[in-house]
Amino acid sequence: MKLGMHLPQWGPLATREGVLAVARTIEDCGLDSAWVADHVVYPMQGGERYPYSSDGPPFTPEDGFLEALTTLALVAGATSRIALGTSALVLPMREPLLMAKTVATLDVLSEGRTILAIGAGWWAEEFHALGVPFEQRGRRLDEAIGILRALWSHGSLEHSGEFFHFAEVACEPQPVQPGGPPIWIAATGPAAWRRAARLGDGWHPLRPRPEQLAEGRAEIDRIAQEQGRDPSEIGMSAAIGLPSDRDRAAERLLGLARSGVAHVVLATQGETVGERCAAIEGLASDVLPVVRRELGATS
Repeated sequence: MKLGMHLPQWGPLATREGVLAVARTIEDCGLDSAWVADHVVYPMQGGERYPYSSDGPPFTPEDGFLEALTTLALVAGATSRIALGTSALVLPMREPLLMAKTVATLDVLSEGRTILAIGAGWWAEEFHALGVPFEQRGRRLDEAIGILRALWSHGSLEHSGEFFHFAEVACEPQPVQPGGPPIWIAATGPAAWRRAARLGDGWHPLRPRPEQLAEGRAEIDRIAQEQGRDPSEIGMSAAIGLPSDRDRAAERLLGLARSGVAHVVLATQGETVGERCAAIEGLASDVLPVVRRELGATS
């Protein structure tokens, strides 16, 4: 099992010093990846429908929010080993040619360390502010994935689809990773399962319950077989929170590993940069050895 941590993106810790301190601690402690979430603007109305907490988003308009891929570009230059991921990038809010270029550039400059977990998005007012119809986000997402994969595989493309139209263009350089960074489909539910089975390199549920993991894995395998895909080619990761208690945290990670989750993305905890780095160090020294020992004993 691989393990990654989110970088600070909002509030007083979302500075060059804070981002780099957390990123370097992730790398120095032997963890596998650093992650960012994605928002472009904060609509002043409509945030009460935040799907992951009844209290609404964990950040305020005054907190700010660092842009996802720009933040990863900073971290790419300050690290050498860890993967750099989005959990999750709201692809249908974006124009796909610019996104293809930006992600390819990040992959080249990080020497092939990019992971792209993408989602359809939930904040209708953010879509509207950016001039993108919220109701079309699923179909826009599917079409954009096809454009990214084609450009990353061939370097040039002519496209005429439902939403995007352009004469042949070249988009070089191509990513270091053949065919581009892996694309994980981030969400839970039937639409995400279908998309992961048809178009994804992996499924990346956010805060899944154990029964959701089992149901989603079974549906993805079934649909993939119907589509002529080998289900084993579709990986499974998850973004979760961990209990502060060491034993409970280890058991949570072991349960995910036994469910087939190969990469876990965690939120960093702490009010200061020092507290967040100490939490990462504690995870690496107190929890990971227990998990690795247990997994090694049963493998």
